[in-house]
Amino acid sequence: MDGLTGLVALLVAFHVVVFALAPLFVDHRRRTFRRRFHVPMRPLAITWTTALLACVLLAAVGDLPLEASMGRREVRAVGLVGMLLVGGTSVGCAAIVGGLLVGRRVYRLRTGEREPPGEIVATGRAVPTADGEAEPSPVFERPAVCWAWTLEANDRFGGDSGWTIARSGSGGVPFRVERGAEYSDVTVDPNSAYVDIPRPDSTIQPPDDPAPGRLERLADTDIGGTDHRYSEGTVASGDTVTVVGEVDAGGRVIDDGSLATHVTAGERAAVIRRLGRRALGYLAIGSVCLLVSIPRYLTWLQLR
Repeated sequence: MDGLTGLVALLVAFHVVVFALAPLFVDHRRRTFRRRFHVPMRPLAITWTTALLACVLLAAVGDLPLEASMGRREVRAVGLVGMLLVGGTSVGCAAIVGGLLVGRRVYRLRTGEREPPGEIVATGRAVPTADGEAEPSPVFERPAVCWAWTLEANDRFGGDSGWTIARSGSGGVPFRVERGAEYSDVTVDPNSAYVDIPRPDSTIQPPDDPAPGRLERLADTDIGGTDHRYSEGTVASGDTVTVVGEVDAGGRVIDDGSLATHVTAGERAAVIRRLGRRALGYLAIGSVCLLVSIPRYLTWLQLR
């Protein structure tokens, strides 16, 4: 291994430690990642790290396209191409693993409801727990057990950029999912779940006006733009919901560090469609990245 290859390996190892492994020890980052992408961070970080190390090993046995006559700018250009190919390979591997993990959840959704403990899907009426009650939603202050909202700004970045989402959030109060006589109820806290519900209600107002409802106290609404659009969706007591997650023997949905708990309005079929599209999207992105990056990386290292 020559000096340049050793330096590349050192930089990649530093990147892995700082940007891939460090977030594993920060709980709120893991939660945010799972809610946004529906995939646990740990297996993706392991996949990312393994792909990077494999690329470094290939670089060690291959021949970097460098010559003694090259200037500094040419060396940088060669290094940039290599890093792009390594990045494409790593992203592709992580996307494939993410698609498989989400696909596993879709498969379990199709197997039907079951009794706890374990990962289950529960469809039924949302009812507040015995020691709780529905609360006003943040934007329109409608009584609800859970909600999701977004704040968009028009022309936020200038140049007629249109509407862009600047803030979003979700929450609620702990509630039971009543599944009827065939299955026992389960209890979920939407504050530790991904709330995926439609947001049909919206209002547009000037940016200088106070945010509606309780939102001004809950979020920073100073986001610029020429107009602000507030949208919200709610699940009221008695509405039908579907919850997917890990449930303990007592029927409580727990955060076990794997796939995020998923709460959505409506029947199970809606959840299957949403997660199925996401799984196919991850698999498609990963396949394209690998098909483009791996052959070019091997050619770049003169290994084919």
